[in-house]
Amino acid sequence: MLLDITYQSITWQVVLFSFVGAINTAIDFIIYNLLTKKMPRIPSNICSTSIAMAFSFSANFFVFQPTALNTYDQATKFILVTATSLYIIQNLAIYITTNIWNSPSRTAYTLINKINPTKNWSESFISKNTVKLIATGCSLIWNFLWYRFYVYQ
Repeated sequence: MLLDITYQSITWQVVLFSFVGAINTAIDFIIYNLLTKKMPRIPSNICSTSIAMAFSFSANFFVFQPTALNTYDQATKFILVTATSLYIIQNLAIYITTNIWNSPSRTAYTLINKINPTKNWSESFISKNTVKLIATGCSLIWNFLWYRFYVYQ
């Protein structure tokens, strides 16, 4: 093991993965929101997820604690799995929920207007973050399973 910590149960790995994921997602969303002020959603997503991916690779060593350190092999697997998740699955989810099935964004906008937490959230802001959240959820499941059983084994 990389660290001198007793073997982690899958439950503990899910907790740690979620913690790392929350930080990673914050990095991703902050950069995505900054970039979408000047760029379209999909190019913004590619940039923000690329930056977040670099953080995620390092942080997930502590989550999955591989029995051997083979950085080149693990980095290659990580990039393959994560690139599929971020560049294909997320962008497909963003495209579909922006252009084909936009009821999640409309529903989110309606619910947020009923709660009315702030008047500063435009329909565009709510829409772009709703589709990003859905895309993030899709990649979360994909990444956990592939990291656990393939990348950091």
